[in-house]
Amino acid sequence: MKVENQSQKLLGNLGCFFAMLMWSFTFPASEVLLETWGVMALIVIRTMLAVMTLMAIWVWIDGLAKVLSAPWVRGITVGGVGFGIGAVLLLVGQKMSDPVTPAIAAAMMPIAGAAVEVIFDKRRLRLRLIIAIALALIGGLLAGGVNLGDATFGLGTVFCVIGIFLFAWVTRAATRDFQTLSSIGQTTVTLIGCLIVVIIIYALCLISGLGETHVGSTSSKNLLLLLVMSVASIAIAQLLWIWGADRLGILFASLHMNVAPFYVMAIVVIFMGEHWVWSQAFGAIIVGLGVFIAQSHNWRKVHKL
Repeated sequence: MKVENQSQKLLGNLGCFFAMLMWSFTFPASEVLLETWGVMALIVIRTMLAVMTLMAIWVWIDGLAKVLSAPWVRGITVGGVGFGIGAVLLLVGQKMSDPVTPAIAAAMMPIAGAAVEVIFDKRRLRLRLIIAIALALIGGLLAGGVNLGDATFGLGTVFCVIGIFLFAWVTRAATRDFQTLSSIGQTTVTLIGCLIVVIIIYALCLISGLGETHVGSTSSKNLLLLLVMSVASIAIAQLLWIWGADRLGILFASLHMNVAPFYVMAIVVIFMGEHWVWSQAFGAIIVGLGVFIAQSHNWRKVHKL
């Protein structure tokens, strides 16, 4: 089937919407947890809990035989490079620059998605898509409350941008290179690769004494936040993201990512009593307009349904 089915398009958009909404809970939860936890310790534990959750669901849905026959070496390699190294590059890039730089890099996700499809799928970028990407970029910067004047552009920026492009690449690879697996299988094998990479980096930090490896408070509140971050914001959100991207393609799915800062703002307003920022809401509307323009006509799929 070469022309996108409307129901598949709707399901793909819903999947990406809920993926970004659930992923957004990571930021307020991590803000609380990082008051006592080391960064690397938190990354390892949350990824480990997410992998355990996904593995249990995968075995339950597809069966142990299907799990054992999965392309583990390729999956771990792809996930380790894309999700693992990509996440570390974003972290290192932020450490080398400032908090604004990763937000700017994240807003470039639609550009990264477009580049990946142009390179690997020979997609032709028509004017409609270029306008949609531009709107998503502008809206993403507004939704993230980014002030370009506060950013410092250097090697840290390069690391952040590479991290975003790796995330776009691994999303495409998960849906295209592992077509014999279900979405839960694609998500699990690649996230296990990510887990292996972050464990190795954690061990290196522990041995070298670089810090950020200490386990913080395990109060009932913190454990609840850790579960929310691991199960909902990583395991389920990652599954929905892969599932949605499989139906839309990485370019169209990536447009949704630029609304995430607005979701974060809405979450802290509702749960933490912060102030509503209309400029961020306006940015989300601009991104939504970009999503609508991008998908306003039937478009030929280069991805499997």
